[in-house]
Amino acid sequence: MSDRLEDLIGKGFIIVVFFFFAVQQGAAIMVMINHRETTDYWGLALTSRALGLLFLCMVVYLTLIRLPPRRNAEGAEPRLSALAGTFILMIIPVLPAASIGPGLLLFSTVLVTAGFALSIYCLFWLGRSFSIMATARELVTGGPYAIVRHPLYAAEATSTVGFLIANWSLAAFLVGAAHFAFQFRRMFNEERVLRATFSGYSDYASRVPMLIPRLSRPIPGTERG
Repeated sequence: MSDRLEDLIGKGFIIVVFFFFAVQQGAAIMVMINHRETTDYWGLALTSRALGLLFLCMVVYLTLIRLPPRRNAEGAEPRLSALAGTFILMIIPVLPAASIGPGLLLFSTVLVTAGFALSIYCLFWLGRSFSIMATARELVTGGPYAIVRHPLYAAEATSTVGFLIANWSLAAFLVGAAHFAFQFRRMFNEERVLRATFSGYSDYASRVPMLIPRLSRPIPGTERG
């Protein structure tokens, strides 16, 4: 299968699935608005839901307009890791969860809200280079990508930690651990295909950390491959 055909099939799948998620999120927001009195920290929870809806809509839109691939990661493992890292957390809501106190609930909601806000900011910078799979489209090194090489993963991890706290159980912890393992594998696969595609990536990677920011001055601007 050619890279273009694979990308077209993947595009259709992501648009349909995330559009469905967006519709569900919109319905959940309507329920929350109509049942304000039964929702703890209603304003913060509603903000979190609204940011989540915006994030899903941005995924759909950016997938629709994304640039054609220059190179895809080879083999089945990068594709399976990308799908597992993206969707494995969907198991958690059906698992039995322990009750948490109001303090932890507030903390988890703040983390989810902050994670969605940061994810939206990263998507804005990533733009038409966005992809679920390990694919090279255009090398973005500006904005949050001047601070760490994988800011979107870091932002999503913030939301994930909040989600795990809100749905706490041993089973949820194990699913979350598997999720993070797949996410780290995705980062490795993405770096491999970016390094093979863009001649400047090795220099960029030598100056910008993977996930934890340095105190040194970030790299300005955006490099286009």
